[in-house]
Amino acid sequence: MSQETISHACRQHTVRRQGTAGFEMLPDAREAFLARLAMVEAAQRTLDLQYYIWRDDVSGTTFADRLLAAADRGVKVRLLLDNTLDAQVEVSSSALAAHPNIEVAFFNPMTDMKGIFAGNPIPVLGDIDRMQSRMHNKIMIADGTLVIGGGRNLGDPYFAIDRKHNMRDLDFIAAGPVVEAAAHSFELYWKSPLTRLGAKEKITDREREKLSDLRRHVARKKRTLAKKSGRPYPLALTRTEALDTLHHLVSRMIWAEYEFVADPPERMMRQGSVASPVWHNIEAAMRGARSSVLMHAAYFIPQTETLDLLHAATTRGVRVQVLTNSLASTDGVAAMAGIANRRIPALESGVNFFELNSHAADRRDYLHTRRLTPLGMHTKGFVVDDNVSFIGSYNMDPRSKYINTETGVIIRSTAFAARLKSYLLQGLEPQNSWHVTRAPNGSILWTGQLPNGQTTVRHNEPGASLVRRVQYWFYRCVPWEDLL
Repeated sequence: MSQETISHACRQHTVRRQGTAGFEMLPDAREAFLARLAMVEAAQRTLDLQYYIWRDDVSGTTFADRLLAAADRGVKVRLLLDNTLDAQVEVSSSALAAHPNIEVAFFNPMTDMKGIFAGNPIPVLGDIDRMQSRMHNKIMIADGTLVIGGGRNLGDPYFAIDRKHNMRDLDFIAAGPVVEAAAHSFELYWKSPLTRLGAKEKITDREREKLSDLRRHVARKKRTLAKKSGRPYPLALTRTEALDTLHHLVSRMIWAEYEFVADPPERMMRQGSVASPVWHNIEAAMRGARSSVLMHAAYFIPQTETLDLLHAATTRGVRVQVLTNSLASTDGVAAMAGIANRRIPALESGVNFFELNSHAADRRDYLHTRRLTPLGMHTKGFVVDDNVSFIGSYNMDPRSKYINTETGVIIRSTAFAARLKSYLLQGLEPQNSWHVTRAPNGSILWTGQLPNGQTTVRHNEPGASLVRRVQYWFYRCVPWEDLL
């Protein structure tokens, strides 16, 4: 086992047709964390990571620590991050970049902005579109053999171990030719003129000296943060444990036809005028629907074109069900204002509309905290006609369609669709979400189920605090839907 590689772990006695790849979904936060950790611990040649957010918390620091360990044993590590301020401190430090096996790059067309303007959505000199642009992709590739992609950033809320607020989320892990497609997308971003890569020749002796201190500091910080959070997950895996984890995941994979979809990096320079190529693939899947569309969309803000698409589907008899965040569950009140402003048009298009209950009965299945926290959702996935599945980073909102870059995978398999559909349907259960409808007088109603099984109907945003309601009222008055 000690000499086994990730490639060996991916060899299964499975009939593989040309043009197929192996996929498994990762809805459970613990398994999603361990899958990533196993890939880092088992890698022998390369690790490529592309992320929008890398938080300075238990998860973010654990991965920083294990990536350092991987680099120390000779693995070539490349980290490509969106140029925001929300980056793990040690990951963005010059000392980490001083490691001979680690390269750190930042992607954003406004990387020349300094100080408080760096990565912030503040309109300066008419450049609001470019400053709003985000590389929203989430990809991890190990030894060119396995890839994890989907909705999760690297941070405690996405792995359900934050002490205040956590997310339902969804990833896929895949093997086969799809990995090459993901790697090609990563290379396009890595080599893009919009990527700022630190020059190794500019690293000073002092920064190299800091590298040893950084190792000790990150390891100590990881243990301290983990202790405060109750040590919900392992902070490291042995090579045997890592390979066993990957063996188990690969053995569950369904081999199917697929399309890996990713926006090209240069699309960032044409915001507002060119729709995402990822969107076009999603649109094609939904346009072909004949019986059902079941979707989780963390930020569901459908504009005219999307509403027309949904209305056309429901008119021909397609049952469309959508789950999105509620005011009490969302991690972004501004985005919730956009969701709320599109409730009535969505209902008028014939959509069965649901909003997540922040105290959903099944949150016990997702949270790995000492105390139950409010539950939000960050999932981006759907199933069409019990055959076509999508998992990715794309939100059904104007930001994903016109401003950010996104990625994901479309899988054509009834077996995989059945797995994903089961997970998506659970979110729509009355004890887990609010069914949003309109009363005869036109007002919005939220219908759900109390812990005792009793049906309840609310006439305003259920479970939201007064502070959130005030913020929400303000954001609903601001005409900025195109930036949400």
